[in-house]
Amino acid sequence: MPDHCSFFQLESTDRLKPTIRIFHWLKLALQDFCSRPYISLFYGLGFFVISWLVISFLWFTGLAWMLLPAISGALLVGPIIAVGLYQISRTHQHHCQCSVAAPTQIALIGGILMILLLVWLRAATILFAIFYGLRPFPGLLEILSLIFTTPHGLALLFFGTMVGGLFAAFTFAITVFSIPMLVNEEVDAFTAMGRSLTTCLQNLKLTIVWGVMVTLLTIIGFLTGLVGMIVIFPLLGFATWHAYDDVFQQNTL
Repeated sequence: MPDHCSFFQLESTDRLKPTIRIFHWLKLALQDFCSRPYISLFYGLGFFVISWLVISFLWFTGLAWMLLPAISGALLVGPIIAVGLYQISRTHQHHCQCSVAAPTQIALIGGILMILLLVWLRAATILFAIFYGLRPFPGLLEILSLIFTTPHGLALLFFGTMVGGLFAAFTFAITVFSIPMLVNEEVDAFTAMGRSLTTCLQNLKLTIVWGVMVTLLTIIGFLTGLVGMIVIFPLLGFATWHAYDDVFQQNTL
């Protein structure tokens, strides 16, 4: 680790508040961003373009009703898109050109995440049917009006948020450390996901604070019409690597 991190290496991180550790990860992420600005912005622009292509496809194919669950589902597949960012942080940190340790296992987790995304979209469809019956989906503006101005809509918003939150929490727990781990170590995908889940449960306060931080930054990015994600996405990718490094490589927990 660089010299500027020596304080965090010498101090017992058990005594550090979760917010201090998380802001340290973000500080290191910003340093990675500044050291590789063009490739970082490339990843951010890629996320921006792909997201708007998906939004445009849903809009022009009459599937605008899927925009809200699809946007929330982006949180499910975001970790797999950030693999290259983890590798950049790893290379920058160790000052060497290292190959990804377990690419086939990362691809396996990518498949699992896509299945989870499809299940979440199906769950969103079922929730809508429960509250509004088997009826044709109205346009996006009509759906937003139904959700925010009617009792059924508010109930749908509440239960949809609860169900979506469970999907997001489970996905976050099994991927937040497992994908960086597979970038760095030759282990199988299910072992990595199991270790990630166990670590999150054993360090619940830190995990919750980090999850809230990721969610808030992502919401800010989406509220800017995804323009903010050009910077936020690579920063979160770099910070996730440093979270893994802090927890597993330094053996501080």
